[in-house]
Amino acid sequence: MKHATVKKWLAAVLVTSSVFFVTPAFAAAPEPAVINVTGYAQQEVAPDTAYITIGMESTDGDAQKARSQNNVVMNQVSSAVQAMGIAKTDMKTTGFNISPNYDEKNRNKIVSYTVTNNLQIKVTDLDMVTRIISKAGNAGANNVRGLRFTTERADQIRSNLIKEAVVNGRRAADAAATAAGGSLGRVKEINVSGNSPSYERSYGMQGINFASAKMADSTPIEAGTTTMSETVTMTFYIE
Repeated sequence: MKHATVKKWLAAVLVTSSVFFVTPAFAAAPEPAVINVTGYAQQEVAPDTAYITIGMESTDGDAQKARSQNNVVMNQVSSAVQAMGIAKTDMKTTGFNISPNYDEKNRNKIVSYTVTNNLQIKVTDLDMVTRIISKAGNAGANNVRGLRFTTERADQIRSNLIKEAVVNGRRAADAAATAAGGSLGRVKEINVSGNSPSYERSYGMQGINFASAKMADSTPIEAGTTTMSETVTMTFYIE
């Protein structure tokens, strides 16, 4: 019986010893070396599209007459612009309102009604911008509510900039890894900042009246350019 007890004790010691010596083999491996870099790319972008908002404001003691006067002018504007080659699908009403005007001494008494109507026109030939404004003035419109330049290629430009930023970042990472005596490994992580705005430039023309086509013709309008950019942060393993 004593002999059996000794055997059990020896077996327990051997198992304990085995566990003790095997444990170090399961220790966590050291983290691989990495390098963090930032890639950047930018591009000067010229607009390819303009949005002109032409407005008409008419006032009359009779609401229906004010509306009819307004409709006549805006229909003339639409026809004149279409005659210049602008498709009807590139025009849309962006605002229509009828509001009463009250007597200054008696705020409960309506003395007239004002009708406002705004027509937005999309133009891809930027040389036509001033001519469209001039035509609208000749047709009877009395307001330029806004002028906005943009590019329809913004998404494609942004995609190309991201690719360029990644290439620039990888080049910098490779140079740094080589200088440190290693070599660039596979990418671990890429983050795109997404801070590049879409191209858009607006001119403050809200409520500007043009009394004659001559005024519109003599107004130089330059679209200019804007800078679009993208930034990426990347992490690579170093081998």
